[in-house]
Amino acid sequence: MIDIVLDANVAIDWFVNTEQGTAYSARLAKLIGEEEITFHVPLSFEPEVCGQLVRHHRHKPELHSKAWLSGALRMLDYMPIKQHALGVNFTVTGELAESYRLSVYDVQYFHLARILEHPIASRDRGIISACKAWHVTHWQP
Repeated sequence: MIDIVLDANVAIDWFVNTEQGTAYSARLAKLIGEEEITFHVPLSFEPEVCGQLVRHHRHKPELHSKAWLSGALRMLDYMPIKQHALGVNFTVTGELAESYRLSVYDVQYFHLARILEHPIASRDRGIISACKAWHVTHWQP
């Protein structure tokens, strides 16, 4: 069983091709069919990923049709994703962001990885730097 904290940018890359993200994200997606895997995410993951996919559909419907959007959302619904509430307040979130030197969005993923002691799959430079500084494993294929 593999447990990985999944950053939203990696999940978005599965559906929206980006030069920097496709290779990394594709290797993680390949694991879904090969291994028993659970992706752990904060509660903010769903609106963050869904919001980005809807935005791509609205801004480039010729590339990202309604069928594309529906298919992407259905696929995410069936992924082995476990959502977690961090249970921290505004003050703690702000303090964690300052300590880790991350945005309040990224701190949720990073802190979850730290609490659960699971590697984090992310291509965010800030998260990768925090992994080195705080001895959290950055997932590598």
